Amino acid sequence: MNTIQETTTSNAAPGASQFESRPIAWRIGSEIMGIDLKRSDDISDESIRDMWQLLGQRGILLFRKQGLNHDQHLAFTRRFGALAVTGLTSRYAPPGYPDIFTVTNIKTDGARSETENAAQQWHSDQTFLRVPARASMLRCELAPQHGGDTMFANMYAVYEDLSEGLKATLEPLKAFHSLFSTRSKVMKGRKPLGDEELMRVEGAVQPVVLTHPDTGRKSLYINEQCVDHFEGWTIEESKPLLEYLYNLTSHPAYTYRHRWQQGDILFWDNRCTQHYAPLDYNFAELDAPENRRLMFRSTLA
Repeated sequence: MNTIQETTTSNAAPGASQFESRPIAWRIGSEIMGIDLKRSDDISDESIRDMWQLLGQRGILLFRKQGLNHDQHLAFTRRFGALAVTGLTSRYAPPGYPDIFTVTNIKTDGARSETENAAQQWHSDQTFLRVPARASMLRCELAPQHGGDTMFANMYAVYEDLSEGLKATLEPLKAFHSLFSTRSKVMKGRKPLGDEELMRVEGAVQPVVLTHPDTGRKSLYINEQCVDHFEGWTIEESKPLLEYLYNLTSHPAYTYRHRWQQGDILFWDNRCTQHYAPLDYNFAELDAPENRRLMFRSTLA
């Protein structure tokens, strides 16, 4: 992900769907052009393979002005594999679409949305599960007139820029990931989980350094939303090192800030990126149309 390539074209077979790509930032992200996601069944297997390979290399893929509905969104996601099943998504799903997670600040019957604060900390999706999310796809229906951005960090680059001594320290370590870590804000403003939901999110131990199964590259795989200690360390012992690593994640050299447009699709690899949604818009006047934010996310197991 450190090398920018010139505009490329998928090597799909003649007559099949093709696309072009160009970097959107130096160390992370590519925009995909010349492809219509509404007709995902018509996209060639070669193009799907090439996009998946590019996702592993660049971390995030951007598709502009697609205007998908829920069915089209899920159909395109499924071209890359099975959807994740967590037991949590359905409580925030649109009617009839239990596999879609709604992220919005729009009130319902006068009540504030439980997901208005979603992604207020740097994280990768679902690391608190024993088998965490492989990739996520977020679709923009409404974005605030000013702000409402999402930021992404290249965790390959964060790891690769560490000293050899620190890499050697981190590589054998594991960390405990939990929705209920002392750092987590993910449940702020949300209804308590039921017994079945709690069983699904009891937490998980993950490697601190993850080797990506497709690219073979190593990335830092801890996040401030879910991790407050290394396995075998106390919270207090872990805190100084974790603070140092979390501060690196948000360094501008490793990040891309996306300004949403209606119809955008962002597809990211949770194994080599993290994301964060800053409160960069008028949160005090959410009823104003220009401040409304509505997003829909699908997730690959």
